[in-house]
Parts: sequence; C-alpha cells; structure tokens
Amino acid sequence: MNDIITVRGFVATEPKSSTTPGGTGTASFRLGSTARRFDRANDVWVDGNTNCLEVP
Repeated sequence: MNDIITVRGFVATEPKSSTTPGGTGTASFRLGSTARRFDRANDVWVDGNTNCLEVP
C-alpha cells in the first residue's frame, strides 16, 4: 500500500545522498514540523508540538 502525505516543515539534519544500484539518486534526512493555531482570544499565533520524521 502506498499512501501520500504532505508535511510542511524544516530540514533538521544534513541530507545524505546516495545512488541505488539502478542509478537512481536518493536523499535521506530528518524533517521537523511544528503545528500552529491562531488564538482568536489573544489575536496571536501559538506554536504546538514539534514532530520529527525520518525521510528515507
């Protein structure tokens, strides 16, 4: 099963590049993504928890 998700965030580690035996270039890195919400009562953006994902 192949699922596609979209995550917006920042690259948290130095990307590591490699090439498969078939000649396809790949990269792996950790991605950080912090949830945000708008607090209408205080009229400000509030950061939530940061999730770190391994992108192989």
